[in-house]
Amino acid sequence: MNSYAGFGEAYYQVAPDLKLTAGLRWTSDHKHFLEIPSQTITIGWGYPVAGAVDQAWNEWTGRAVADWTPKLDFTDQTLIYGSFSRGYKAGGANPPPPSQLSGGDIATHPLTFAPEFINAYELGTKNTMLDGGLTLNGDVFYYDYKGYQISQI
Repeated sequence: MNSYAGFGEAYYQVAPDLKLTAGLRWTSDHKHFLEIPSQTITIGWGYPVAGAVDQAWNEWTGRAVADWTPKLDFTDQTLIYGSFSRGYKAGGANPPPPSQLSGGDIATHPLTFAPEFINAYELGTKNTMLDGGLTLNGDVFYYDYKGYQISQI
């Protein structure tokens, strides 16, 4: 497997109490797998290779954040933030099924699986009060997955 990425982030101070952040990432993933059936060794032959799987993905992901630091009478310091980010995780190959040694049906599964993507939304606040004696933070988020990858035996 080879994975390459390039990324950058930029900040812009819109006003003394408002900062915007934008980030972008490009990822290139290349995977090569040999298909070796899940079985015991074949006498005289070792582990037979049934084929090869080559996969490649090129994806853009990124994030955008707004940070607001208003001056409020009831806090020493307040940060209110909102963000959106998009993430990516490469797909891959599943282990090959066992070879059919005894004749009968063997349950099969897909040879490969697709990449996973997430769109993450977040709103929150961080507050310091009582001359630093109290910290009050809160956050709400929503994760929207597509192609969620989970291992199953």
